[in-house]
Amino acid sequence: MKIRNQIIGLMRFSYPSKGGFVKSGDDPEAQAKRLYDPARLERRFDLFEKLTLPSLLAQSDQDFRMVFLIGRDLPDVWRDRLSDAVAPLAGARLVSLVSLPHYLAVRRAYAMAEKDTATHITGFRLDDDDALDIHHVARMRATVEALLPVAGPELPLVTGCHRGYFLERKPGGNEVFEVIEKAPIGLGLAMTTPKGVSENIFRRNHRFANQWYNTYTDANQPAFIRTVHSDNDSDPHASGRIEKSDWSKVGPVIETHFPFKAAMLRGL
Repeated sequence: MKIRNQIIGLMRFSYPSKGGFVKSGDDPEAQAKRLYDPARLERRFDLFEKLTLPSLLAQSDQDFRMVFLIGRDLPDVWRDRLSDAVAPLAGARLVSLVSLPHYLAVRRAYAMAEKDTATHITGFRLDDDDALDIHHVARMRATVEALLPVAGPELPLVTGCHRGYFLERKPGGNEVFEVIEKAPIGLGLAMTTPKGVSENIFRRNHRFANQWYNTYTDANQPAFIRTVHSDNDSDPHASGRIEKSDWSKVGPVIETHFPFKAAMLRGL
């Protein structure tokens, strides 16, 4: 059988699911009140528009779909702003759902983006305040194509990265840390399965992916930028080595792998 692999990214854009959050319970009304707070959404859009979206638009491989999962009750002003922002991204699709259990919602969102011609789906995850390196999708595709015949095309295969940067926002100037994770980080992590299989990368805690699935993570490429700030839902800690870096040294490396100037990131 010839494998026709489709790549789909999924971003939960302030979607008030039942479960899936650390800082709030399962009450959708309480979640919506927190998630849709105008000041919070303004902060999220600031990072999304300056960091996350540019990293998607700069991908050297644009043959992927990107699903933005939003709540059906997201106020129009924010829905319109998101729709306008992602319009230049060829594979962008907004999916609006009522508040559902977290995993059911992401399963539906992925399914709505699948192509009939695909034999396999590689679904990756990305938050709205983080960034991927410019060759992330291309590397993901090549890795899956190389490993899937070896791992077995009928089995779930998890691929990702564990080298990148934490960008900590500070009033006096942001700080950057080089990170080499020892457990899979959720940022850009992907799962490949035959089309029609309901399991996807959100099924298990990303830190324990290699306890459940054949897992390959790239240690060589600086592959992500994760922002650390007061709105983080989970505790942004590294599972492995983390070292504070000097902007003068790390800046040129970042500018090689990401579509950003170090000065912009420092003041973001």
